[in-house]
Amino acid sequence: MWVKPEEVLISGGFWDTEVANTYFLLQHRKGAGHGSRGFAGILVGTLDSVFDTKPPPYRILHQTPSAELYYIVAVSLKKEEIDENWVWLERNLMTILATFDNDEDVTDFVRCKIESLVANSTVTDPHSTPDPDSETFKAVSHKFKKLFNLPDGEKLVNYYSCSYWLNRLPRQGWLYLSVNYLCFYSFLLGKETRVIVRWRDVILLDCTNALIFPDSIRVSTRDHEHYFSMLLRKKETYELMEQLANMAMKQLINDEEFTEDKELLTKVSKKIPKKASFLKRDLDARAHSDMYRSKFRLPLSEKLDGSTTCFLWAPYKKSYISGTLYVSPNYICFDSKIANLVSIVCPLREVLSVERIDNIKGNSSVKRALFLCTTQSSSSNSFLFNDVGDRDFVIRKLSEMLGRTIPTKNALPDNIGRKPGTRSNSISEEKVEYSSPTSQSSPGSQENGVSSSSECLEAETIMLPLRTLCIGPEEDLEEGEHDKRKLALWERHWNEYGRGVTMYRTVETARLVLEGLPDDIRPEVWMIFSGAINEQAMNPSHYEQAVVAGLQRGGPANDEIERDLHRSLPEHPAFQSETGISALRRVLCAYAWRNPAIGYCQAMNIVASVLLVYCNEEEAFWLLAALSERLLPDYYNTKVVGALVDQGVLEDLILDHLPDLHAKLSRLGIISLISLSWFLTLFLSVMPFEAAVHVVDCFFYDGARVIFMVALAILNANKDVLEKCDDEGEAMMILSEYLSSITAAKLRYGKRKASVSEEAVTSEGAEASVNITDIIESGYKNYGFITNVAIERLRVKHRLRVVQLLEDTAMKNTLRTVGPDCLLNEEDLRELVAYVRAEQILGADDKEVRQRSMSGNQLGQEGYGLGYETFRQLFLAASPWGQGDRADSLVTSMFNMLDVDGSHMLSFRSVAWLYGVLCVGDFARKLRLFYYLHLAFPPSLDDVDSVKREEVEEEAAVEAEEYFDVIEEDFGKGKLDLSISDEEKVSANNSPKKAYKDELTGLATIHNRDYRKYEQRFLPPMNQEQFINMWRTVYSFFALETNQEIFTSLSRVGTLLLQIGEVGRRVKECASRSISESATPTDSSVNTDTSSESSKKVSALDSPMPSELAGACTQAPEKLLSTDETERKARELEVSHLMNVPGAEYSLQKSPDDESSDKETDSVSSASNIHSSSSVSHSELEWSISFEQFLANVANEERLVNFFERSFSLAEEVQKLRKRQAVSTNGNFSTATTPS
Repeated sequence: MWVKPEEVLISGGFWDTEVANTYFLLQHRKGAGHGSRGFAGILVGTLDSVFDTKPPPYRILHQTPSAELYYIVAVSLKKEEIDENWVWLERNLMTILATFDNDEDVTDFVRCKIESLVANSTVTDPHSTPDPDSETFKAVSHKFKKLFNLPDGEKLVNYYSCSYWLNRLPRQGWLYLSVNYLCFYSFLLGKETRVIVRWRDVILLDCTNALIFPDSIRVSTRDHEHYFSMLLRKKETYELMEQLANMAMKQLINDEEFTEDKELLTKVSKKIPKKASFLKRDLDARAHSDMYRSKFRLPLSEKLDGSTTCFLWAPYKKSYISGTLYVSPNYICFDSKIANLVSIVCPLREVLSVERIDNIKGNSSVKRALFLCTTQSSSSNSFLFNDVGDRDFVIRKLSEMLGRTIPTKNALPDNIGRKPGTRSNSISEEKVEYSSPTSQSSPGSQENGVSSSSECLEAETIMLPLRTLCIGPEEDLEEGEHDKRKLALWERHWNEYGRGVTMYRTVETARLVLEGLPDDIRPEVWMIFSGAINEQAMNPSHYEQAVVAGLQRGGPANDEIERDLHRSLPEHPAFQSETGISALRRVLCAYAWRNPAIGYCQAMNIVASVLLVYCNEEEAFWLLAALSERLLPDYYNTKVVGALVDQGVLEDLILDHLPDLHAKLSRLGIISLISLSWFLTLFLSVMPFEAAVHVVDCFFYDGARVIFMVALAILNANKDVLEKCDDEGEAMMILSEYLSSITAAKLRYGKRKASVSEEAVTSEGAEASVNITDIIESGYKNYGFITNVAIERLRVKHRLRVVQLLEDTAMKNTLRTVGPDCLLNEEDLRELVAYVRAEQILGADDKEVRQRSMSGNQLGQEGYGLGYETFRQLFLAASPWGQGDRADSLVTSMFNMLDVDGSHMLSFRSVAWLYGVLCVGDFARKLRLFYYLHLAFPPSLDDVDSVKREEVEEEAAVEAEEYFDVIEEDFGKGKLDLSISDEEKVSANNSPKKAYKDELTGLATIHNRDYRKYEQRFLPPMNQEQFINMWRTVYSFFALETNQEIFTSLSRVGTLLLQIGEVGRRVKECASRSISESATPTDSSVNTDTSSESSKKVSALDSPMPSELAGACTQAPEKLLSTDETERKARELEVSHLMNVPGAEYSLQKSPDDESSDKETDSVSSASNIHSSSSVSHSELEWSISFEQFLANVANEERLVNFFERSFSLAEEVQKLRKRQAVSTNGNFSTATTPS
């Protein structure tokens, strides 16, 4: 490409000249191009690798005979591109330059011309997306993909100079960090070092400073440990590695994909240097947005737009507070420079106006100020920001954002700030199509004849917290006065600091929360500090719609909810009636519909029941959503990954702050037992819920660090007793008794059942009880230095270990389910599992099908399933039959055969079984599979045979149906009920699953069949159309074969099988004619004994062939494949002898079991027997061959036997496939096609 001319003093040095003329030189870098890599090339390559010069390997210089300077006019990474530039110069400039008399004029003309070419090449469409990466970074990215043989879909994030320790010796080189890989390359004096590590294989990532590996970053996988040192920007490198590894783990957990944020390309920023890599900028923005959302409890969709320093005017203390102003599309937030001093969250929906203030009369300190006026009537809810950096730029941003939020200002929640029970219902009748949530709440209400007035009464009561609906023990006067005093403190606090989501959140606020919240304001405070109020405001009618959809959907999640409804807080009166149970059902079913990835998890019912005690249904729903999706991520999924991660975090904290106790608990092995039950329910299931709700108060205000501080405080309080325990049972008993003795200001419903030892302790006096407030204060006092940022850093560390442990467990379980019928060895199975899992993570072609099929399916038990696209890629690339022009059709047939339940997903067990047969199975077993595949699931024919395709498939389905019935009746070996009733057939034809299946494959296949049935003793005969289809598949295997002998063998076997089928048809036709002529249709013959009739038929078939019948059979009514008459007769004679092989009798006579079956049928009705005999005879007259005939003829050809017996290493082929397969991070690079 053309570049702006730059001066070059020396044209030689590290460059060799390929072509030169009077004014230009074309050069390549030493060691690059077509030149040999001699010593000079090795030296230049080493210098380029160490010093990161990385110049393009080709360039064009401009020179004049009298000048000593050179000018670079073009550079390129490819030889073809630089050659095009050279040809253009010779054709367009050389003749013009020859007309100049002065060399200076020549140089000026060349420079102006090249600059104009550069300017024209950089002119872009104003509506097009700007180029995200710099030219230098593009060159590095190209080199990175070339060095490590990676596809274009892989995105490089950044690269750093470092040393890699190999055999305790450092090798200087470059560390490349991409979305899916960590790579290192070093080239020193001809020796190359390459390291490739997938992020999803990393189990440990930390910084070390050992004697052997000083100041290094350690990256550990299951097999190796890698050390990287001498990093100039170690902190930045480690944070980026940590972020990429964390992204890979979340990808493993949630099966989500990485997508770039293209909005950053058009985002206007000030005073922010543009990074060379767009992905690096994207990831930095993600990290800042994650911190921003976590700090201010904002929705997951919110992205930080920017931040600037400023001073906030605090009216409650009449002074300015230094801090940072954060701006995002829907929020303005402020956080003080001193931690926890003051913070503000102001949704733009609450902002009325933004004003610019430059000076205030009598107050010269106000400059570059920004004043926000909100919808709240209190003066404490207006904000003045002074000395705002880039104030005008911020105001323009806020004006744009306010303009976008104006249409949504009317969709505000109207329950906050009102008395309970006065909230208006925001649901509209047009959006709810079927019924209201209240009518869905109690399924038996209509059956029991409940009146409409009762339904209206229930509709009113669900708007209130359940504690106001149940009549329980009355409070004593002292407790009532205590609540009134706390409520008065909160009223005074709101008057001074403001109320609602825009209040000033100060140290005083934290103190009031720590002392406990009055029941009347608890839902309001929970909604504000958890951020659930923001989700509710963005989705005003979402809950009502979710209730209707969730109750109507049904499914496994709803069944699990029904089982756990009566186990949720049974001691509370609210859940001893249908009112509380129905409310809990609605909330849990609504959330299961909202988040199908989570659905329902045990422990959610306990948390939701406590939320319903203090909040109405909609508030409880949004609090549960905030808890599951933001505050405790990955807690409530099938593997409780988040709880397991926090279990490791707690173990690290115990090791740091209670080392002696950690040693004891580790020996007892109870850390994992206590952490899961404590964290999953926020202590609600292990202590009286009215005491544990104080922990929930602090949790919603201060985040996840609260549960760790409370856990450490509890362990510290029992430290001396736990260190004296001898076994885990005694330690668990001590902790259980301690937690049960925790009290709050009032305990009316929450007291747990005390054990005998606990009753003995509590009978001694009141000293045995512990106040929950004291425990929380102890946690803040002793462990308050633990921050949410530190917790998140520890979570990243342990998420690597936990996810890899779960992956290993899932892999072992999957391998365990394969069973003894799989013939693959352990190495092949492991490679196959690794490939399938990698495709599930990186590929999106089968994602939707897989997610739909994994719910309530046995595939979930096996771990990994394969969709059509994944199976197709695997079969075509790593299968002995995945070649030829019919490979795609064969893939579809294989997929249909293995998809026994019609879920369009294959279990790993079935795929492993198939590859066991193809790669390890013997010759006869492979041919039996091949024969059965074309019999029951014939591959699609070409367009030439499209007219007959439907008839062939229907005939194959009928014969396969009869075959399965014969096997079940005669042998009774199949454990699977293969019969399909008429009702089931009708429902299957009308089901969406079958419609999707037919759309996916385009074939009418037989479902609910065990694919291993083909290994039974007998296979039904194959007609001529099926045989031709099968033999065309055999020919396709050798499409690229150059040895003509293999085609001779194919022709010989095919000709013999065609003749065998034709002679058999004639023999059966003659035998049928002879039997029909010998039978007289009189009444006496009808009354003949059935046993004698059967014996006649058998003897007629077993008797030697009459001479006239044999003569008739040897006379061909039509021309056979051979044109030589003598050769034809000889082959017919040979075929007649082949008919005497045992396998040929299958098409001429029935088995003894079939004969006995015919006797029973004849005893019922002889007339029907005659009719059925005629129909059977008609079907037997068709051309057919048996499997035994097919096997015997193929076995006679050595070349065909060698092909089907050829060994195939699945592990090696899968490894090759994984190396050359494109890694698509966004699902857009797959070349697979939909099956036809």
